[in-house]
Amino acid sequence: MAEKMAEQIAEILKEPNFQTAEKALTDFCGPMDGEFRNLLVDIIVERWIDTPKDVPFSYARSIWNRKDINREEYQALLEEIRSYPIAPINKAKISDFLWVVENDFSNAKIAETAYCEHLKNTGAFADHIMAINRILFISKKIRSKEINEEVRKNLLIKVLEEYDNSSHAKIGYLIKTAMEEKVDTGYLISYVENISKTYDDNSCDALLIGKFCDLLEELYCRKNNWQKKKCITELKLIAIRRRKIQAIRMEAEYAGASSKGNLMRKIHYLKEVIQLLKTIQGTEEERKALLQEIAQIEEASLSEMMVWSDKQDASGIVKELFRQLEDLDKEEALCYFASFLPIPVREKVKNQVLNRTGILNTIFPAAILGKGGKLIAKSRPVKKPDGTIDEGALKDNMERTAAMEMDYFAQILVRNTFEYIRSRFVIEESDVKKIVDVSCAIPEGRKESYTKGLMFGFSGDFLTALSILIPQIENAVRYLAVECGEPVYNMNEEGIEEVKPMHAVLELEGVKESLDEDLIFALNTIFCSKFGFNMRNNVAHGMLDDQAFQSFKALYIWWFALKFCYLFCGKLQEENRSKINKKLKPLMEKNKKL
Repeated sequence: MAEKMAEQIAEILKEPNFQTAEKALTDFCGPMDGEFRNLLVDIIVERWIDTPKDVPFSYARSIWNRKDINREEYQALLEEIRSYPIAPINKAKISDFLWVVENDFSNAKIAETAYCEHLKNTGAFADHIMAINRILFISKKIRSKEINEEVRKNLLIKVLEEYDNSSHAKIGYLIKTAMEEKVDTGYLISYVENISKTYDDNSCDALLIGKFCDLLEELYCRKNNWQKKKCITELKLIAIRRRKIQAIRMEAEYAGASSKGNLMRKIHYLKEVIQLLKTIQGTEEERKALLQEIAQIEEASLSEMMVWSDKQDASGIVKELFRQLEDLDKEEALCYFASFLPIPVREKVKNQVLNRTGILNTIFPAAILGKGGKLIAKSRPVKKPDGTIDEGALKDNMERTAAMEMDYFAQILVRNTFEYIRSRFVIEESDVKKIVDVSCAIPEGRKESYTKGLMFGFSGDFLTALSILIPQIENAVRYLAVECGEPVYNMNEEGIEEVKPMHAVLELEGVKESLDEDLIFALNTIFCSKFGFNMRNNVAHGMLDDQAFQSFKALYIWWFALKFCYLFCGKLQEENRSKINKKLKPLMEKNKKL
C-alpha cells in the first residue's frame, strides 16, 4: 500500500512548479495520512530562503518534532518517494529536509547534487534563489570537493543572469551574497546599475532604491579601495547618495500628499534626508531649508493629530478630601498637603507597564512630542522580539506612565488641597520658613532661596517659584549625596572638576541605599527624564513659555518641592502627622462602618 502511494505521489512530484504540485497534493485522494500530507506540502512549497544563513522548512520541522507522529514511517516514505524520477528541485528539497532534521551526510550530498541539477533547467526564480543559497550553505558545511569556490561563483552568476525581474528584494539579498562570495566587483557594479536604471527619478520606492544605492556604494569602495568615512568627497559616491536622497524625497512627497494623517511619516523621511546630507560637504543651505520645512509640517501636524480624552467623576474623592481637611489647623493642613498626598509608587507603575496588553503597548515605541510638534524622545518597545523585557525601554515607559499619573493627580488632589488651604488660611513667610529651617535636605545658605520659592508658589506665581526652586532642588540632591558619602564631582584628564548631572547623582549607590526608591523615581521623572517632565533641562534652556508655568504640571512640581523639603523635617513632621492621624481616626472609623 505504501509503495503504491509513494509511486502516485512521485508522479505528482515530477512537476517542478511548486504551485501545481501543491494543488495536486492537496487534491490527492489516495490513503495519505493527513499530517504526512501537511509535512510533504510544506517541504515542496518551501522557497523563503533569501540568504545562505536562513534555515529552511520551519513549518515542516514543527510537524517533524511532534511526539504523536511516526518519524521512522515518514522518513521511509519520503525516501521511497525520492527514489522515483521526480523533479530535481523536489528531490533536493526532500533530501535537504532530511539532512536538516536528521543531520545525515548522505542526504546533504543528494540535496547538493539535485539543487545543482535543478539550476541547469529553467523554473520559478524563487526556487533558483533557494537552490543557490542552499548549495552555498551545504557545500561549505560538508566541505564539498565538487562545489568549490569557483563553482559557487559561476553558479551565482548563472542565477543572477536568469533573474526575471520578479522580486528586487530577493535579488538584493543575492547580490549581497555574491559580494560575500567575491564575485567579480566590476560585473556586480554593472549588474546593480542596470537594476537601478529600472527606477525613474519620480519613483518613491525608497527602501529598495536605497538598498541598491548602498550596495553600489560598497562595491565602488571595494573597487577603488576607498575608505568608509562619515563625510564623503568622491564624486561617484556623492552621486549615489544623491540618488538615494531623491528617492526618499519622493517617498516624503507621496506620504504628505496621500493623507493628512501621514504628515509624521513625511517628517520621518525628511529627517532621513538631512542625515544623509550631513555626509555630503556643502549641503548646509539644503539642510537649513529642510529644517524649516519640517518645522512648518510639525506645526500643521499638531492641528491634525487625534487626541484621546477621558472624563472621570472625581467629586467623591474631592468631598472626602475636604472632610479630612476641615478639622485641621493651618500647620496641620500644611503637613497634610506636603506629607499625606502621595507620589507614584515605582513598583506599582512598573507592574502597570508590564501588564499592559495590545499591539499599541507591546510592539510600538513610546514617542514624546514637544512644543511645535517636534519629536523630543522616542523609546523602543518594552518587549523584545524574543519576548524578553528591554530594561531601558521599561524605564522610559515607567517614567512616561508616572508623568501622566502626576498630571492627573495634580488636577484632582494637589489643586483642590492647594485652593482649599489658600481659601481658608493666610500662608505667611514665617509658616514656610518654619518648615524649611528644620529640613535637613536644604543646606544652610540656601534656606532663604527655598523659602522665597515656596512663598511665590503659595501666591500663585509658579513662574518665579520654579525658576528659584528647580536649581535649588538639584543642589539639595547633591547635598544629600555628599551626606551619604558620595562624591558629586568628576575630574577630567586635565584635572578640572565638573559637577555630576542630577541623573548621575541619583544613580550613586550611597544615594540609592539612603533615599526611598519612590522618591528617586519621582526626582528622575520630574527633573531628568525626557519621558517625564524633564524640568531641569526645560527651565535651564528656556524651553517653556509663560503659559507652561500656569499649568497643572507647574503646580505639581512646586508641590513636589514642598513635599521634598517636608520629607526631611524629622520631629516637626512626626508631631504633625501624629496630630492629624488622631483627628482623622474617628472619620476613618466612620467610613469603615459605611
